[in-house]
Amino acid sequence: MSSSQHQHKDGAPCEAATCEATLALTQDFSRPASLARVPQPSTLTSAIGLPLFYLRAGTLSAKLLLSGGVAGAISRTATAPIDRLKFLLQVQDHQMITIRQGFRLMAAEGTYKAYFRGNGANVIKNVPETALKLTCNDRVKAMVAADGHTVTLSERLAIGGISGAVAQGTIYPMEVIQTRLAISPVGTYSGILDTFAKIVRQEGYFALFRGITPCMVGIIPYAGLDIAAFELMRERLHELYDDRPPPQYLLLAGMLSSTGAQLVAYPLGLIRTRLQAQGMGGAPLKYTGMFDVVRKTLQHEGVRGMYKGLTPNLMKIAPAAGISWFVFEESKRILHA
Repeated sequence: MSSSQHQHKDGAPCEAATCEATLALTQDFSRPASLARVPQPSTLTSAIGLPLFYLRAGTLSAKLLLSGGVAGAISRTATAPIDRLKFLLQVQDHQMITIRQGFRLMAAEGTYKAYFRGNGANVIKNVPETALKLTCNDRVKAMVAADGHTVTLSERLAIGGISGAVAQGTIYPMEVIQTRLAISPVGTYSGILDTFAKIVRQEGYFALFRGITPCMVGIIPYAGLDIAAFELMRERLHELYDDRPPPQYLLLAGMLSSTGAQLVAYPLGLIRTRLQAQGMGGAPLKYTGMFDVVRKTLQHEGVRGMYKGLTPNLMKIAPAAGISWFVFEESKRILHA
């Protein structure tokens, strides 16, 4: 099958994070021929209502959403201890703790649950985030792609970035809740709802959106590069293996694409985490905004400070992305059989 034929049959990808990347595999589900006759929402501002709209229209496969949800939950839970370690290292703004010390801090809490603090919020936000990216994808592709049958690399970057930004912006308060649960002292919050209630009561509603600016700035290069790199590798594998590439090669492609994207966007992730973590319990704010985090971090910690937590994050991003790609691909194969 030629590249153009493959593009015609398959829908354009959107970034699933998880490790937010599993949605590029949506191309394996054929887009319904009746899609052109389905009335489309007028703007991206209607993104919150898009999942129900597309489910009613029959253009969003429940099997696809289930596959993405299972893949995201498994990959995020499997790497949750490393994810929490990353958060603990990122917020150490005047000292440098080692990976071993970070794990000792978690172990000192005296329960296995300490290694998974914040994972519940991370898993819960996966399904709505996935649904939003899926439902935004066709609309964004129609707006961005000049040729509906062949999508260029720059158009892929735009489609993945915009779809990821819409989804991230919608579920962003869950990102803040995840960070707070991961880095707060024991007893500060008792769960997701308690975290939400205390943040609103003690810090105000807008505290749920602290750090959203670097998040939006970072999602474009991260989501776009992740999607574009994986799709290019995936198309090549489909060509080489007659549309049946070995799962282990898809696993490797997912690892490579997510790792490369993470290296580019990591400093913005650290900025986001520090803004999310500040003001806990109504404490005075350390930073006035994104550029203030950069200035103070470089002043007190140097360039290395912008990459605190990078090692555990790289330890996490490759297996998490790989597990996510693999489980998603296999789930689709089983459910689509």
